[in-house]
Amino acid sequence: MYAQQLSPARSLWKAAMAGTVAAMLLASPLLVPKPAFAANGTPNYEVKLNLDPSLVLDSSHNLVSAVRSEFSTGTSTKKYKVQYMDTATQSLQGQDWSDRIRKRDDQSTHEIQFKKRYDVQNGDINAALTQAAGEGLDSASGFDFQVDWGYSKQTLSIAYEKDITISGSSGSGLNMPSEATSRTVSNSNAPTKFKNWTSTGWGTTQLNSSVIYGPVSFNRYEGTFDDLDLDVEVWTVINTAGTGNEYWVEASFKTDSFSEASSERTALINLLRSKGWLVEQDVLRTSQIIERYAPTPDTVAPSVPANVTATASSSTQVNLSWTAATDNVGVVGYEIYRDGTLAGTSTTNSFGNTGLTASTSYSYTVKAKDAAGNVSAASSAVNVTTLAAGTGGTLFYNVDGNTGAYLEAETYTSKNGTFALAACAACSNSQNMETANGSGNASTNLIAYNLQVTNGGSFYIHLLGNGPDGSSDSFYVAIDSGTDTQVTTTSNNTWAWKKTSGTISIPAGAHTLYIKVREDGAKVDKVYLSKSSTLPTGLGAAALAPSYQ
Repeated sequence: MYAQQLSPARSLWKAAMAGTVAAMLLASPLLVPKPAFAANGTPNYEVKLNLDPSLVLDSSHNLVSAVRSEFSTGTSTKKYKVQYMDTATQSLQGQDWSDRIRKRDDQSTHEIQFKKRYDVQNGDINAALTQAAGEGLDSASGFDFQVDWGYSKQTLSIAYEKDITISGSSGSGLNMPSEATSRTVSNSNAPTKFKNWTSTGWGTTQLNSSVIYGPVSFNRYEGTFDDLDLDVEVWTVINTAGTGNEYWVEASFKTDSFSEASSERTALINLLRSKGWLVEQDVLRTSQIIERYAPTPDTVAPSVPANVTATASSSTQVNLSWTAATDNVGVVGYEIYRDGTLAGTSTTNSFGNTGLTASTSYSYTVKAKDAAGNVSAASSAVNVTTLAAGTGGTLFYNVDGNTGAYLEAETYTSKNGTFALAACAACSNSQNMETANGSGNASTNLIAYNLQVTNGGSFYIHLLGNGPDGSSDSFYVAIDSGTDTQVTTTSNNTWAWKKTSGTISIPAGAHTLYIKVREDGAKVDKVYLSKSSTLPTGLGAAALAPSYQ
């Protein structure tokens, strides 16, 4: 900061204003913060006043020389781009929160900011601070406190900010992240207070379905006013009609002192008014950007879920799977209907319906839903009958070692962790078991099959599987608590039979076969237990029907 030389006329004017301001302060005790409770945050102050763009900008939308001279800004600017994240129904705005991602062209990182706003009523800043502290935003919350002081309005802004590196958008320039990336970085960097604002996980839920408002560009001139650093920003925004651009020009300065903010605000108002540059109203910038850059409402429903399959796993349960639906924005879940009545919902492409009646026929359909609430038409109905009473309980397979045995991967005794049922048109029974890529390489993620073996001996364990790439193409198999043995599938998304490199001993009697995750992303359709090393072809022979005990 440096002192600006004042003209004699302006020096006299400032002296007169000092007396005026002193009188105003004495007459307006509510403007001066009272001693705060210990838990209340301590704010700084940013004065923000708007200038008439028709008078302070030239034909290229740069500051005219008179303004640059008055505030010693020079002609160079720092360039920024910002975008906000909110739901299509603006639920963050509804709670006076904002999520902003900002980039400056000469910096490699982005700044992410979560901000909560409180209106300051009748100048009572402490009342706003106390309200915030009562909602958990106090001096120990890790947030920064600021009073935004405009022409006629004061707002308490409580912000959490951090610099982040966003892959694919970092480096110099004004690259902004995509909507999907913005959701991810917002969720991963959101403070706990925001995430759990109205209820546990509220913020996360909002960000999962958030959309971009923006981006918006502005240029910042840096200058001085009365020994204070002063910025003049020129924003390029879509006009209210949406037919072109308009320009907002804002002059602002910050100080930690309330009295300095008050006196210098008055001085700046009078200077701008004397020049004819002042716009005597506030621009609610974030709210107007959210309003003007609201995305076109999504009215397109997702595609209809296809390849729905239903399998009775017991006398009281049916397992369903289907091919994932598509949407112009994104599918967020599915509704599963049993005999025309909603039976439940799922965020994956599988669902287990329990509590059913034995030996009873049911009809199922599935609908897809997107973030905007659009729902697809119902899938084709599939009919399934639950098993007879007495056939429920724990399933097992009677395996004869002399003939070998095929098992459907999805008809397991038990599972643990991330294995999930998935629809697969090319698979036996149109289903397979898989773990999502990125869900974790942990052998505690497993599916288990109880076996009752006759004519035991040394077996090869064959798997009909596939993997999307070379780091997602293998399982471990094991019998009981025995050693994990690797089975490597294909790595190009094609189904093929693969087996253990050697045999595994399975004596006659009761045993448990485990298929465990070695590399997440791998898929398994069918299992073949055989004393022969010859690989099956196609889908192999029919799978054993399980028994129950």
